[in-house]
Amino acid sequence: MSQLSIKLQSKSLEEMMRRKPCFKKLAGVEYEVLPGVYKGSTDSELMCQSLGPLKGRDVWDVGTGTGIIALKAKKSGARYVLATDLNPYAVINARKNALRLDLNIQVRKADVFGSIHAKFDIITFNPPFTDRVAKRAHEISFWDADNRSTKDFFGGVRDHLKKNGRTLIGWSSFGKVRTLKAIADRYGFTLREAARRKGKRGFVYYIFVIE
Repeated sequence: MSQLSIKLQSKSLEEMMRRKPCFKKLAGVEYEVLPGVYKGSTDSELMCQSLGPLKGRDVWDVGTGTGIIALKAKKSGARYVLATDLNPYAVINARKNALRLDLNIQVRKADVFGSIHAKFDIITFNPPFTDRVAKRAHEISFWDADNRSTKDFFGGVRDHLKKNGRTLIGWSSFGKVRTLKAIADRYGFTLREAARRKGKRGFVYYIFVIE
């Protein structure tokens, strides 16, 4: 990881806690952002645009943040949507957005898959990209020591995916793509790039299909 990426993330995390509630629009969805929650950016929008056909399907958005990806999934015709996050601020935020938009989404607090055993047609995960210790609840939006949550995701995703199901994971040059590919390989997966987009300061965001 570069010193620039750490500097930018540290600044964003401090702003995240000081931010007043505000509204943001991504992928055609206007949603509220509360203090302590990642507001969503290029990576979130790219994931929303990569969801594919959802009508009648069951979707699980792991690490939901504001709920933007889950909200988009429900608005796009998903039958059932589960949104989970370990950050307590995010759980409150996602529930508030679902109520405000009158979208029937179940929101639960969970560490990656937690104790949930259901299977889904589509599972999405936009994980923290940077291998760094998170000391406060909201820092897990960006930082994850030894990429533990990403490893837990790859370790458990088979048990939660229906036959012919599809899994999407986000990543960024913040955390180096080779790191994600090495983790995927360790758990017997390969990655197929579904989308990429350059964001601010030249950092690149990716969406991969896990195969």
